[in-house]
Amino acid sequence: MNDTGDKSGQADQLPNKEHEEFGPYQTGLNTLYVSEQDVKDALLQYVSRKHFYRTAPAKHMKVRNLTPLNTYRYRLETFTERRETHWASELYGGGFVDSCAVAPPPAPWEIVVDPPPLFTDCEMHIPVPHTYSAENCPDCKGRGSTVCPSCKGAGKKTCSACNGNGTTWQEDVNICSYCGGSGKVRCFKCHGNGWLKCYRCNGSGTLLFHTELTITWKNNKLEHVVDKNAGFAVYRLQEVAGKEIFTDEHSSVYPIVNFPEPSINEGSRVCIEQHKMQFASECHILRQKQTVEVVPVSKVEYEWKGTHHSFYVFGNEKKVYAKDYPGKCCCSVM
Repeated sequence: MNDTGDKSGQADQLPNKEHEEFGPYQTGLNTLYVSEQDVKDALLQYVSRKHFYRTAPAKHMKVRNLTPLNTYRYRLETFTERRETHWASELYGGGFVDSCAVAPPPAPWEIVVDPPPLFTDCEMHIPVPHTYSAENCPDCKGRGSTVCPSCKGAGKKTCSACNGNGTTWQEDVNICSYCGGSGKVRCFKCHGNGWLKCYRCNGSGTLLFHTELTITWKNNKLEHVVDKNAGFAVYRLQEVAGKEIFTDEHSSVYPIVNFPEPSINEGSRVCIEQHKMQFASECHILRQKQTVEVVPVSKVEYEWKGTHHSFYVFGNEKKVYAKDYPGKCCCSVM
């Protein structure tokens, strides 16, 4: 579906003719996407990755029934761009400063950049032109050095050999040979200076400040899955892909109408409204895409040694959910 570029006359729904294709997919929900051999292979692969699961039930089970429980999944993708500014600094060695005296600095959204491919997360950091200024380093207040944290600027520390007494006691009272009786020793961290070269400005006392623009492109996703209430938790479908049956991409999309499953119509409306409220005031919405998928789900009922069990095979990847698999064994280390 191509973007016409003009939505001024578009109503809050898509033309009915664009939904005529929806009809056949309602009956498609009752289609089996897996065979008996598919589900056996899927269960055996699932069991082989589990510790303390025996493979015998998966190899020798008798499939009694395969029931399609396929469902629809609606997904909304909203590609946004956010721009934020903050102060940044760098070492300054003298020379030209591109300050606001050269030219007025551009506003954040006036800076032209090449965006990444659509629906791709990306972050870019750009120094804003004409925002530079040379200023005193805030860490050392322009001195180029900071007080030694070890000796607090004294240049000396209490002698650890005599605990500052200047004498030691062995067989008799003796002058401490380590500090010479002063009770103090030179601070090794600052070599007795009491000050250390400022790490931030490298001793120059000056930094070059500027405004830095951070541009964040993010593909935000919302999903709505139709719950068939068939004993299978729909959150598990987040792990798998489905079969796409509908896609719609524009600078902004409108809620789906006349879809055979009413929950998809309502789900699209809620998702679009939520993204609109969430992003309209914080950033720019560059593009939106909505899709509808049929996600294959099959319930497998089988027999093993006279007892009946079931498991689910779901998604194009044929993942397995088998809560009551009979081949579990509990092992303990003595």
